[in-house]
Amino acid sequence: MKKSMFNSTTILSITASILAAGGVQAYELKLGTNLPPVDLHGFVSQGFLYSSDYNYLADDSKNGSFKFSEAGVNAAFNPFARTHIAAQGFLFDTGNVGQYHPFLDYASIDYTVNDQFGLRAGRIRRPAGIYNAIQDIDLARTFVLLPQGMYDARWRDWSAGLDGGDIFGNISLKKAGSVSYEFYGGLVNMADNGGVARYAENGLPPSPVGQFDGIGATPVVGGQLWYNTPLDGLRLGASLAFMDGFSYDVTVIPPYGPGTIHSEGNVILQQYSAEYSIKNWTFQAEYSTYDFTGNRFAPAYGNANIGATGDNPATWYVAASYRFNKYFESGVYYTQFRDYSTDSANPDGHQNDLALCLRVDPKDWWTFKIEGHYIEGTGLLRDSSHNPVRDGNGWFMLAVKTTFSF
Repeated sequence: MKKSMFNSTTILSITASILAAGGVQAYELKLGTNLPPVDLHGFVSQGFLYSSDYNYLADDSKNGSFKFSEAGVNAAFNPFARTHIAAQGFLFDTGNVGQYHPFLDYASIDYTVNDQFGLRAGRIRRPAGIYNAIQDIDLARTFVLLPQGMYDARWRDWSAGLDGGDIFGNISLKKAGSVSYEFYGGLVNMADNGGVARYAENGLPPSPVGQFDGIGATPVVGGQLWYNTPLDGLRLGASLAFMDGFSYDVTVIPPYGPGTIHSEGNVILQQYSAEYSIKNWTFQAEYSTYDFTGNRFAPAYGNANIGATGDNPATWYVAASYRFNKYFESGVYYTQFRDYSTDSANPDGHQNDLALCLRVDPKDWWTFKIEGHYIEGTGLLRDSSHNPVRDGNGWFMLAVKTTFSF
């Protein structure tokens, strides 16, 4: 395992060096004289995480960890008028999640009838809030780490996409502004080494007593609205999603448990957003809730219901960033995460995070970021094996990241 991770890290480093030396640029693939070209783009990121008291995001961040990297290659093609085809392959590693396993991030075809109505089908991005659909575009944001209670770097397979379709458009309200909409439906397919799977594993006794068996594809429907107000630079958003029959299976062998345990329930996600850009300033605020209610069943006992299960966390943040010039940008945010299924006095029941970031853009295709965090609480560690002892004291984290794109 160590050899494999080392090789993957080496590949990312070599790729970054080649991109830097080559004066990174986009590429066009010619398909013939009668067809438009395919635009090829890509990116590679390498990060470093260090935390003072706990192993957070990476399983050895107390000693400093480079297990925080990602890379992607995407292609876009406009074969006919009002038709757009795009796809992206992606891999990442965030601690014990991802582990450089490549997957199809998105692959969709859009047909835009007019400004008011369009159709999209395939593996699509799930719109939610300001950043959910663009989590992998490091150049599109100031910060290394987005507020993790809302945009967890380990939960991409849960939050980023779905297999299905959506309708979208923008409706002018004339002097009152405009409303853009997107409504979708499909299946969320989560990985057995993804963030949700690791979260379920975290609640199990050590192997071989307990093990994670698998996670099912989950139907989801939802939508997002953005109101672009008459005040230039101000927009307000709201999104809602419903997941029907979200389920996963674990095994806890007797006498510690009933063998296989099947957990199943429904999930409601809500997110509310505000963003205001004026001159070189950008101000943002978001609030989200996640409500999972369900039951656990034991197939070995006639599929008997062995108890309710549920989660009800909420998170919010406020952020401000300022662009000094083409090379430098800085930002700050404060975010609070609260798990309402746990006593608030428990360090694992909440996590408050104050972050300050400096972004440097030496080139249009190269960005470097350094970010400091003061954190109180441990509600988002989600890794008991690497954090056996936790308390309510504040702690610090350093996050560094560089990204090359073409």
